[in-house]
Amino acid sequence: MTVTAPRLPDAALTHWDLGQIYQMQRVQTGLMNRSWRVDASSGSYLLKLFRDVTGPELQFQFHVLQTLGGNGVPVVLPVLSRDGRTTIFLEGEEFGVFPWVGGRHRSGLSMSREACRDLGSVIGRLHRTLHASIPADRAPKPENPPTTEAALQKVDRLLELVAAGRGDKTGFEATAEQTLRLKRGLLVRLGDRRPPDLLSQYTGYTHGDLHPHNVLHGPDDRISAILDWDRLVVSSYAREMARAAVFYFTYGDERGLDCDRIRAFAGGYRSVFDVGEPEIGLATHQLWWDRLTDNWVIEWHYVRHNSACDHLLPGQTGLVKWWTIHYSQVEQALMGR
Repeated sequence: MTVTAPRLPDAALTHWDLGQIYQMQRVQTGLMNRSWRVDASSGSYLLKLFRDVTGPELQFQFHVLQTLGGNGVPVVLPVLSRDGRTTIFLEGEEFGVFPWVGGRHRSGLSMSREACRDLGSVIGRLHRTLHASIPADRAPKPENPPTTEAALQKVDRLLELVAAGRGDKTGFEATAEQTLRLKRGLLVRLGDRRPPDLLSQYTGYTHGDLHPHNVLHGPDDRISAILDWDRLVVSSYAREMARAAVFYFTYGDERGLDCDRIRAFAGGYRSVFDVGEPEIGLATHQLWWDRLTDNWVIEWHYVRHNSACDHLLPGQTGLVKWWTIHYSQVEQALMGR
């Protein structure tokens, strides 16, 4: 056996019948949990050390996955241990094993209209199953869009930090100032377009973090697995659908969003689980306002002194500007029109 990851807890594997272990290698993804690929005589697996979600909360997550898998939603179910458990504890740590699923992460911009529609229908089936089979045992977290005044105050505070940091040679400072002044101007002009304080009428358990890096696609672009359920949360179905569309179909620059592909995606979703146009309109409004008032990349840079995401700012700025101009077009596309 070749062990290429230091301090790998290979002792955990003795609790599963995987056959002869040929190789184990650390998977370099995940901020909280740790994972290893395990190649064995019975196949390839993922050994996961859970730290973000554990105990009863993790077992509820597995219950959700079993329900979804039983209804044809492509999820990865845990391999039971020798004594029939989904996880085992070793020296105070909780481990699980899953089949290794092949596939690739995809940008929606490279997918056919048919594949976009299929993506929407899978997410629709996901939400329909959750709505019918996993009733929410709590109220969703209230959506409290920031007021125009609060958003302007935050922009002004960040502009002060940018001004105090003169001397940046990477170009981020100029981009940050340009972004903040653009958003300030939009907020002054469009401050009366803040979303109303309305609660969604269609809420329930949702994935919580649907974006291309948490979805695997097969060779034909059909979804082979929806991954990483640690953010399972009670929320608006329409909001998760619209958020996923924005992640999948953004150009990442001043071109904004591909509304033709969004239209196909939304049509697929609504053909399976239709929450109605008022819900989608509210979700679109809330997401646009979130993008307009949120400045997390700039805050990370100047408040947390973390520049790891600086490269995302130009694309985010371009999207806000484009979306504001083409608001009705985006809303119509998310309704499948």
